[in-house]
Amino acid sequence: MPARQNRVALLVDYPVLMRAVRAVNTDAVPRLGDMLLHARTLGAVFISRAYGAWYDVDEATTAFSDGLDPVFVPPAGPGNVPTNSALIADGITFLRTEQVQVLALSGDDRLLPLMTAAQDAGVPVALIAHACQPDGPCIKLAIGAEPAADFVRPMTRAERYRRPTPAA
Repeated sequence: MPARQNRVALLVDYPVLMRAVRAVNTDAVPRLGDMLLHARTLGAVFISRAYGAWYDVDEATTAFSDGLDPVFVPPAGPGNVPTNSALIADGITFLRTEQVQVLALSGDDRLLPLMTAAQDAGVPVALIAHACQPDGPCIKLAIGAEPAADFVRPMTRAERYRRPTPAA
């Protein structure tokens, strides 16, 4: 009988990912499909979510087409979308209910509470397209860490010149 494959949750803090990608190249976008492929090396991807405000329908559609479920996180005020809090809350729920055996996370050092909870639960964490500090606490807790710079591609001409389609 074949060994049971680990169930993986890929959780992406999309605004943090976009800031990290744009720090590498202002005319770049993340390779979300490659992030999902990398998560699949850890096991069967059971959950794949990208947290953000998702006001641009085309951007949300691209995330969905690349295999991530866009999770709408409403703003808490001007320029303040608590995506990190929503991601951590979902991640802790997945750990408590034992839905996953591996977490694949994209975000920054604010992921530390979730990573610590995963370590306490004996669940390994991989950082995929992360924006964590090289000497920060999250890198030390991860079984692997691939920076956001490894998941960058230039925008296509169509992406560069399209007008955002508002959600409402």
